[in-house]
Amino acid sequence: MMATMNALPTSDAVSKRLPLVKPPYPPEAEKTIGSTAFKGLSPLNLRLALANHPKLGNAFQAMAHVVLFQCAVPERDREIAIIRTGALTRSEYEWGMHVSIYGDKCQLNEAQILELTCAPDCRALSDTLWTPAEKTIVRMVDELHHHSTVGEETWQALLQNWPQDQVIELLFASSVYHMAAFFLNTAAVPLEDGSRRFPAGVRQAEVSAVA
Repeated sequence: MMATMNALPTSDAVSKRLPLVKPPYPPEAEKTIGSTAFKGLSPLNLRLALANHPKLGNAFQAMAHVVLFQCAVPERDREIAIIRTGALTRSEYEWGMHVSIYGDKCQLNEAQILELTCAPDCRALSDTLWTPAEKTIVRMVDELHHHSTVGEETWQALLQNWPQDQVIELLFASSVYHMAAFFLNTAAVPLEDGSRRFPAGVRQAEVSAVA
């Protein structure tokens, strides 16, 4: 949904690294800032950070829009992949926004969200909370995160549970939001008001200081 150009949103949040673009907005940044498909809680601070590079910002938003709104893979399956990706990359912004916007909608309860966030691997997921197919999604995300590919067993399990086009969509769900997490974490994009925060014991990604 495109906001009118005389009423583009602003934010009072401050990033310690990459500044959020403030008005007056340059024309090339207006599409990045004004375009959102969300009602209510919206990734405004992310859009304002992306507006520092409108070409890449618009390209990222276009790809994320396809992943979220134009794919056939079930929404719950997609969100399991994205929330697990946000947890592994320790991106509190990404994790919190997807839990807040999609958690209830996808019938992910608190116990499931906690396991998606904290389970060391798919084998630690409870049989009572997850189907074998859902565990396969987590295994896919974990292998992508740790190995930049998936094993043959995981690949075959994906094809057994989803048509090929939806397997590709699951891969892109994790991959696109892995990229998003790198940007969100590195640019220190401020959390949105009203977005969920990590549970106790889970911390935002950081690099330890070199001694």
